[in-house]
Amino acid sequence: MKRYNPKKPHKWGYKIYVLSGVSGFAYKIEPETGSENVVLPNEPDLGASSNVIVRLSREIPRNQNYRLYFDNYFTSLPLLEYLSQNGILSLGTIRRNRIPDCKLPTDKEMSKKDRGYSVEYVADVNGVDAATVAWKDNKVVNLASSFVGEMPKAQVRRYDKKTKQYITIDRPNIVGEYNRHMGGVDLIDSIMGCYKIRLRSKRWQVRMFYHLLDLSIANAWLLYKRIQKAKGLQEKHLNSADFRLQVATTLCKLSVPSKIKNRRSIENELQSKRHKGPAQHIPPVAIRQDQTGHWPVWTEKRIRCKFPKCSGVSQTICEKCGVALCYNKHNNCFKQFHLS
Repeated sequence: MKRYNPKKPHKWGYKIYVLSGVSGFAYKIEPETGSENVVLPNEPDLGASSNVIVRLSREIPRNQNYRLYFDNYFTSLPLLEYLSQNGILSLGTIRRNRIPDCKLPTDKEMSKKDRGYSVEYVADVNGVDAATVAWKDNKVVNLASSFVGEMPKAQVRRYDKKTKQYITIDRPNIVGEYNRHMGGVDLIDSIMGCYKIRLRSKRWQVRMFYHLLDLSIANAWLLYKRIQKAKGLQEKHLNSADFRLQVATTLCKLSVPSKIKNRRSIENELQSKRHKGPAQHIPPVAIRQDQTGHWPVWTEKRIRCKFPKCSGVSQTICEKCGVALCYNKHNNCFKQFHLS
């Protein structure tokens, strides 16, 4: 399972291929084991690297012009041809030795050109128009696409080390398209890296499990933000750390799901009241309504009741939730708190 890559900062590790959206949401993963290169009868054998894209793209709906982006490890002209014939547009950086009869200038020839110089060639690959573009920035980059080319160019600013000032150069449209949509996998990696599980193990199964657990939580947080935005509540969503903390708290305390339905939620009122008076932790709604282990416990100290619109003080605390609630002949906030 462990692989060696001398060009990576961590040269030894486990390789996992990921199909993700531009938001970072991971739709499909494939760990590299050495035995996954299985070609189906209706699929071409494009080589070990391009076959990864073929396998990951099986779930993408055909003939709907979805756009797929990948780097030069995977890109080849037969791959662009196969995806285009299935109604999937594609774009990626490409190595010159993967272009048959390549007419793009070599790196040595491009180094003599001014910064911002680009050249494009369009070819017909078995009925599919494929554009290849070479562009000189700090280094020479070669790209290939089945839906976008060099034009229209855009003006971008770059820092020139020789003159020690910013200059304006031309950038092909294909480069801008690639930069805008290519960072999905790096984004999900950065979200996972901020609060990743740091337990160490020499067993690859355990390390893989921790990685997949981090990936699941990162996916859940991205989906949570998407739902909050659809509801118009994007300004109130939890950050990644608080989301992980609430998931952990819920999983540790959650027992039996609540059977109560059609109850008015008091979550927003609880959150607003939590900032008034002495701070007390308000458990998530899934814990509050699970109807397991919520026993009233007597305390010597009188504490403000945490139920909304109740100004009373109480010496009764929920053993599981850890919040003070009224429980007397006049008010039964304890019951209402666990039903709402």
